[in-house]
This record gives sequence, C-alpha cells and structure tokens, in this order.
Amino acid sequence: MRASRLGALAAALLISTSLVPAGWTGGAAWAQSANGPSDGRPNAIQGVVPGEGTAAETTPAETSRPETARAETARAAAVAVTRVTLATGGLAQVEGRMAGPASAMNLAIERPQVADVLRTLLVTGPAPVVSIDLEAAEPVGARSATGRLLAGNLADPTTILTALIGKEVTLSGGPRTLSGTLLAFSPVTVPGSDQTPEKPGLRAAVATPAGEVAFAVFPSLEHIAIEGPALAEAMAELIPALGESVDDGRRDLTVRLAEPAEAGFSFVVPTTVWRPSYRAVIGEGGKVNLQGWATLENTTGLDWTGIDLRLAVGTPVAYSQDVYSPLRTRRPDAPFEVGRTAETGIVAAEETAQFAAAAPPRADAGRMFRRGPAAEAAPMPVADLVTGAPAEAGTAATIFPVAGAIDLAAGRTLTVPFLSGDEDIQRITYLDLLGGAQPFDSLEMTFDAEATVPGGLIAVYDQDGFVGDARFGGADGGEPRILPFAVSADLKATTQSRANRTLTTASLRGGSLVIRRSEVETTTLTVAASEATTLVTDIARLGNDTVSATGEGLSPEVVTIDEGRARIRVALPAGQHTLTVTAERPIMERYLLASLPAPVIEEVLSSGGAIDAETRERLEGIRALTAEIAAIDRTIAQREQEIDALRRAVEFDRDNLEAIDASTPEGAEVRRRIISRTGDIDAAMAEVSDLSRRRAEVEQRLSAN
Repeated sequence: MRASRLGALAAALLISTSLVPAGWTGGAAWAQSANGPSDGRPNAIQGVVPGEGTAAETTPAETSRPETARAETARAAAVAVTRVTLATGGLAQVEGRMAGPASAMNLAIERPQVADVLRTLLVTGPAPVVSIDLEAAEPVGARSATGRLLAGNLADPTTILTALIGKEVTLSGGPRTLSGTLLAFSPVTVPGSDQTPEKPGLRAAVATPAGEVAFAVFPSLEHIAIEGPALAEAMAELIPALGESVDDGRRDLTVRLAEPAEAGFSFVVPTTVWRPSYRAVIGEGGKVNLQGWATLENTTGLDWTGIDLRLAVGTPVAYSQDVYSPLRTRRPDAPFEVGRTAETGIVAAEETAQFAAAAPPRADAGRMFRRGPAAEAAPMPVADLVTGAPAEAGTAATIFPVAGAIDLAAGRTLTVPFLSGDEDIQRITYLDLLGGAQPFDSLEMTFDAEATVPGGLIAVYDQDGFVGDARFGGADGGEPRILPFAVSADLKATTQSRANRTLTTASLRGGSLVIRRSEVETTTLTVAASEATTLVTDIARLGNDTVSATGEGLSPEVVTIDEGRARIRVALPAGQHTLTVTAERPIMERYLLASLPAPVIEEVLSSGGAIDAETRERLEGIRALTAEIAAIDRTIAQREQEIDALRRAVEFDRDNLEAIDASTPEGAEVRRRIISRTGDIDAAMAEVSDLSRRRAEVEQRLSAN
C-alpha cells in the first residue's frame, strides 16, 4: 500500500473541465502558486468529470484486482474477538470466531503484528483449511500501467510521460505546442540569467499525423500541460486505485476453507505486560483484606466487545521470527566458459521414474495440537489441513507437494499447509542435568526413519490455550527431538551429587603393577510432581561410563546418547520421588615394580578380595624388598651426611694447624683429630659402598619378582 499517492497526485494534476466534454478527453497541467501550500497538497482541483456511463461500468483498476480475492471477500463472514489472554511475558493470545458459516474468514491485522499472526494462527472448526493469503510485505512490482504509475513519483511530469510513450498526446506550456504520438522525451537544464537561476525543462519529440517528427523544448516543468484521450484513460484507472492504495496500517488476511462452515481463530501477538498492584486493608481484629489490581492495555489492534479477558502468569519460551517479510539467499555467480565446449549424455527419463517409484514415500509429520483452544461456548476441534501427496524423497532434496491448483496474483502473499499427520509426539518434562536443575515442559517428537522435516518455531497450545514456543531444528532419518517450550510449573527438582573411587583389581604383569579402579559418581534426584508425567533426564558421561538408575516403585530406562551424554526416562506418578543415578567410570593405573610407591602397595594389600593369593604373596615379598631398599637408602643418606660433616671438620682443623706451631701440645691435638676424622670418613665410605652393593642385590631380587 502506498500511503502518499493520493496527495502526490492531487498536488501534481490539475485537470481542466474545458478539456473534458465527454469520455475523459481531458489533460493534466503542472502549476505552482506563490500563495499555495508548500507541503505537497494541491492548490486546487478544477474538476474530475467521468464520461457517460462510467459510474456503472467496472473500471480497469477494478478488473486488475485478483478475482479470487474479491470472491473470497464476498463469501467471508464477519468475525469477532471472543477471548483475550494476556501473559506476564508480554504476549496476548487472541481468540474469536465467525458470525456464521462461510467459505472464507477475513482478519484485519496491524502491520507490525502480521508476522506473529502468520506464525501462530490456529484455525478451529469442522472445515479443513486450504490457505491464508494477504498482500505481500514488499511490493514485487506491478505488471499494469496503473501499477507502474502508482510505483512512480506522480508529482514528476516524467512519470506521466513515461506511461504515455507511444500514445496520442498534446503537450503545451512552452513556446510551442506539440500534438501527436509521443516518441521520446529527455530532461534538460534551461540556462538562467543574472536575474533568474537555471531551472529544469523538458525536450520532447512526437510523430504528427502528417508523418513528420516534431521537436520542442519546454523551459519550465512547472507550466507544462499534457492532454489527450490516452491520459484520460490512464487517469480513469489511476484515480480509483489511488484511493485503494492508501495504507491504513492494516493487512487483510483471508483464511480460505474447503467448504462453508463456522470457524474460529486463535493467534499470539506481542503486547504490553499487564502490571499487578495490591492493596492490603487491615480491619477489625487484625483481619486483612488483600486486593489485587491489574493495569493493562489493548494493543492487539482489534476491538474488544464483551470478551472473556484472562490474565496469565507463567514463563513460556517465546521467540520473534519474521515469516512475513521475504527471505532471500545469495547465489554465487558462475563464470562463462569461453572457448571450450563439452558434451554429455542425456539422462533417460526412465531412471528418474524408477527412482521415484523405488523411493519410499515420506511420512507426514505430526500435528502439534490434539485439542483446540478452550472456549466456554461451543468449543470446536482444531481444523484439519488440506495437504498434498506424501513427501517425495530424492537424492538431493525432499519435495512436499502442495494440494490443488494455486492462484496467486502479483503483490499477494500466500500461506499454505504442507505437512499434517499423526506421528510419535508426546508431552514430557525434560531436565538437563548438564545445564542445571530447571525442568521444562517439552515436546518429544520422533518422525519416520525416511522423513526429513525442515526446522522452524513451533507455537505450542494445550486445552488452556497458547503455552509457549519451541525451537525445532529439523529432523532427518527418524532422529528424536526434545523441544522445551515452557518452564514446568508441575514438577520441582533438586539434586545432590557425590563421588568416590575404589580399587577393584590389581595384578602383576611384565615388571609392572596394574591397578584397576572404579570411579562412581552418584546423583540423587528428588522430584515433586503435582501430576503424572514422563520425566526425561540427561546426565553427563565420559567415554566408557556405565550409567544406571534406580528408584523405589519406579522403572527408569537408561540409553546412551553419545560419548558425553546418557538419557534416563521414567514414568512418574503424582507425588514425591527419589531417583538415584549412578555413573561408573573404569580407570587403569600402571606402576613399575622398581619404583613402586609404598602407599600404593599398602592400598593394594589392604583391599581384601581385590587380589588373588599368588599376587598377594608376591606383593608381600615386594613390600619386604621395597622396605629393605628404603632402609638401605635411609642408612646411605645418613652416612653421606656424616661424611660431609667430617670433611668440613677436617678442613677446619687443617686451617687451624697452619696458624699454630705443630710442635706444641695444641698442634699435636689438632693433628690427632685430623687423623681420627679421616679414619672415620674412610670407614663411613666403606660402609656406604657395602650398602650400595646390598641395595643392588635387593633390586636384583625385586626385579626377579
């Protein structure tokens, strides 16, 4: 819709009554008044006089409208809003129904809300839904001359002249008047003078009835005038179309039904958040009267008249996604192969036909809704969808045929169903222990093994209405999908974890001690369910972890998803339950016997039945030999410390001996100490040598084990 076309045309076109005696043989003139308004509004409209019979005839603008749109509008019944649910998350679920049976339902939706309505619209009633169509978000171009005029700047004379190329016209407003078939025109700049600035003009060429080509320059676009029957004809189509092009900020959605019937609708749009406030009145005897008030707005774009208003408090998962605006992708350019040729065979049509016959038909995906939104008066089931043949699986793509022969005029948007059916879909409660302990109401969906289903947002409804959005990333080859759509209000969960490591076996192999341990992480999950549900819980696992789960009165099932995740499924009755989840991880350690730490030996020997008698006997011998080696090492270290201390003392005495007379008694005493300590050093070194030989013998015995 073009919002300013009517004002632009009125400002640009002055149609003279003297030029329209009958049949729209008038003209258009551009003029400017010094006293006129400067905001683009017209100075005056001197008359628009249609020819005889035009009031009863269908204008070309009317005939250019899609016939299907007019027919659907004629068969559409009035609709009324019956219920609005406002959520604290800033969403409004709008429900309504038709006043009587019809084969189409028209909804006038505010432009900013069209994408949300298209994405969440749910139609109820006995008649299947064929399609939903509306004006395109972006004009894709009009094929008619009227459409090209509406798309141009009507305040510019060249826009009108462009539409009249090849038509009979009369151009005036300059030194010369041209009459004939308009061949071409081009803008020119008319030079100015010292007193006047340069200004835009126009050069035109026409073919005259005498067979000549006449040229003229019109020095001012402000005074050029256009006349002729072709212009009158164009204006007869343009003027009505201008009135229809004024954008009132709404889009008309037409819901087509397979047959006349009563139908209802429900959709979700963003709105302002309703705000609660409270009053607490304390009366006699301390009795408190609490009053709760809600402040809200109607921003749905539809009048509320006698509706059922509901205020909802919850935490739905909600997203914004513009499915109304066109979405385009960029393709890479392929260069031309110049100077080379190639030849390839023709693919026989039979091969394609054989493949199509051999390919298994794709199963339709599951319908998301089992019941329609609850309505207090005459609730209706969710309407079936009119879909085409089952999807066809090819080598490079999956094709979803659309039902029927589709009519879609330029400038319109169409929404049609492509998938419908009952698959393995159930409502569960999902708890991801890898990301926290917050349970979510979720959908669990599994499609047929041959199905490839594209991803998108899923607006989820239950018997109470809209409950949240789920992000569906698509499914291929029967892959199961869990799609959270709202924080669960029916199940609360707490977790407590502990881990311990135990020795399971120990053995001697090739000069090494091999120890196998079991690291066990136990998670205790306590849940309180206000109603029966199926709980699906994901827990972390590493490599060869073995995950198991137990619970009193419960029968949990555990499956491995991948190397980092295991999934537990359990049917929970209403009430409080405790689920114990155990992840057991095997660990292997290897120690060389020659450097086996004593604490490891003691741990293994104290492990009871984790080792056999032969291994125990050998380990006890190893422990004795290891203890002997440790004792020798301690003695050697002690003797080496003593040797170091004696060497320092001998060095000190030698320094003193140089400072005194060696023949004196003091000198004799120093010599005696030096000789004695040197002998102690020799004895200690001999002992260290003996200990080292003993250690080597013990190590040899240890290696023999």
